[in-house]
Amino acid sequence: MNNLNLITGLVIATFLVGGCATTRPVNADVARDKAKEVAPLPLPRGALYQALVAEMAAQRGQFDVAAEQYQALTRITRDPRVAERATRAAAMGRDDKKVLELSQEWLETNPRSLDARLFIAAALIRQGQLDAAREHVDVVLAESANAPDHGFGAVSSLLFNVTDGKAALAFMDKLITKYQDDPYAHYAYGQIALRAEALDAALRAAETAHRLKPDWANAVVLQTRVWQLKGEPGRAADVLQEVVDKQPEDAGLRMIYARLLLSATRYDASLAQLEMLAKQVPDNPEVLLTAALVALDLKQLDTAERYLNRLLLQPQQGNAASYYLGAVAEARKDQPTAKKWYLAVTDGEHYLPAQLRIALIMADQGDVDGALKNMRALTPGDAVQKARIANIEGSILYQAERYAAAMEVYNAALKEAPDNIDLLHSRALAAERLDRIDIVEQDLKAILQREPANAAALNTLGYTLADRTTRYQEAYDYINRALELQPQDFAILDSMGWVLFKLGKHAEALTYLRRSWDADQDPEVGAHLGEVLWVTGDQPGAREIWRRALEKAPDHKVLRGVLQRFGVKL
Repeated sequence: MNNLNLITGLVIATFLVGGCATTRPVNADVARDKAKEVAPLPLPRGALYQALVAEMAAQRGQFDVAAEQYQALTRITRDPRVAERATRAAAMGRDDKKVLELSQEWLETNPRSLDARLFIAAALIRQGQLDAAREHVDVVLAESANAPDHGFGAVSSLLFNVTDGKAALAFMDKLITKYQDDPYAHYAYGQIALRAEALDAALRAAETAHRLKPDWANAVVLQTRVWQLKGEPGRAADVLQEVVDKQPEDAGLRMIYARLLLSATRYDASLAQLEMLAKQVPDNPEVLLTAALVALDLKQLDTAERYLNRLLLQPQQGNAASYYLGAVAEARKDQPTAKKWYLAVTDGEHYLPAQLRIALIMADQGDVDGALKNMRALTPGDAVQKARIANIEGSILYQAERYAAAMEVYNAALKEAPDNIDLLHSRALAAERLDRIDIVEQDLKAILQREPANAAALNTLGYTLADRTTRYQEAYDYINRALELQPQDFAILDSMGWVLFKLGKHAEALTYLRRSWDADQDPEVGAHLGEVLWVTGDQPGAREIWRRALEKAPDHKVLRGVLQRFGVKL
C-alpha cells in the first residue's frame, strides 16, 4: 500500500466513527492494522482532498456540500460506509430528493443494508410514495422477524423522522393490514397515531397490542398516555393499576401510577403508592420529595417532615429539603423554625423563594422595614424573578396598609412588565383601597381580555362593583361567571351572597353566605353573613356568627366596621 492509500484509509476510518482525530503520535504498526481494517481501494490523489472537504463541510453544517463530496467519493470507492456517510449528510440537510438518490446508491453498494432501506422508505414517504416505501419496509420486517420487537422499533424510528405526522400515519394504515396479529405492529401504530394526535386511533391500537400480549407493560403505558392526553388522568390510573398489581417490583411503573393518581387529585391514593416506593427505593430523592409534598398538601405534616428529614441526608438535596421543612414549620404556625429552615437554603432554585418567605415572616412579625430592606437587597436572575420580587414587596406594603407605597411599587414593575397578570391583580387590590375604582376596572378587565376564564379576576371585579358601586347586575354577571368556573370556592360564594344581598334577594344571599362560612370561617364572610342575618331579623344568629368571627380575628377591620355600624358590642 502506498503512502497516499495509507493516509486516505486512516482519514476515512476517522470519518466513519464520526469524529476528527486529534494531533498525537501514532504507532506505525497500529496505523497499518487500522488501515487494513478499512481496506480502501487505491485512490487518485484528489480523493483525500474530497474526503477532507466533505468532513469539514459536515462539521460546519454545510450538509449539501458534504453530501456531494461523499457521493463523489462513494462512486470512486464503492464503499458502503462512505455511501452511508453521504446519505446521513443529506438527511441532516433535509434534502429528501438527495437522500433518496444517495440511499439507493448505498443499497447498491450493500444490498443487505436494512438501514439503507429505512432511509429510502423515509424519503419515499415524505414524497407521498407510500406503496414504494412499503416494499422496502416489508423487506426490513421480513429480515427482522426474529428480533425482539419484530423490527417495528426500527419502523417507528423511521416514521418519527417523517415530519408530517399524518403522512406517517397514512403509511402505517397501509402497513398494519398485513400484521393484524402482531402486537408490536399495533404498538408502533399507536405511537405514530399518538404523534399525529389521532388519540382514538392510538387508544385502539394500544388496546389491541395489550389484548394480543396481555403481560406487555409498554402497551398499557401507551394506553395511559392516551388517556392523559384526553384529559382523563383517572382513567389512565385505572388502566395502569392492573400492570402495577401484576408487576409490584417495577418501581418505574409505580412512580408513573403515583403521578397519575396525583394528576387525578387522588392524593391519598398517590401518597400510599409513594410510601410503597419509599420502601422499594429508599434512597431515591425524587420519591422522597414527591411523597413529602403530597403529604404536605394533605396537611399530614409529621409524614411530610419524616420524608424531608430523609431527603436532607441525600447529597445535593439539602436546599430543597430545607425549603420544604420551612413550609412544614409555617403550616404549624411555627414562624421562628420556618425562618431557620429558610435561612439554611443557600443557593439553587429554592433560594429566592426562601428569601421571599423570610421577608413575609419578618413583615408578619412586625418588622416591615427590615423585610423591605431584605427584599430590595435581592438580585433577580431574570424578568420573571424581578416581577415576583416586586409583587411580594407590594404585598408586604399592602398588608401594612401602606397602599400608596404599594401602588408605587406596582406601577414601577408594570412599566417593565405591563402584561404581568399577578402584578395587574395586585395593583387592582391596592387601587380599591385608595378608592381608585377606575384603575381596579382597568387592570382587571385587562386581565380578562387575555384570560377570560380567570376566576380570581372575575370575582375581584364583581365583588368590587357590588361593594363599592351600585352596578349590582353587572357585578352579579362577573361573579356568576367566576362561580361557574369554581363552584366550591368560599371567596366566590361569599361574593355571590353579598351581591344577592345588594340585589335584595336575602334568602338566596343567606344560602350562599352559609355555604361560604361552612367552607372557611373567614372573618369577612362572618361579617357579611352576620349583617344579612341582622337585616332579616335574626339578631341572635347574627351575634353568634360575629362572636365566632371575632374569636378568630379580634382586630379585623371589616368585622369591626359592621359591629360599629349596627351598634353591637360583643
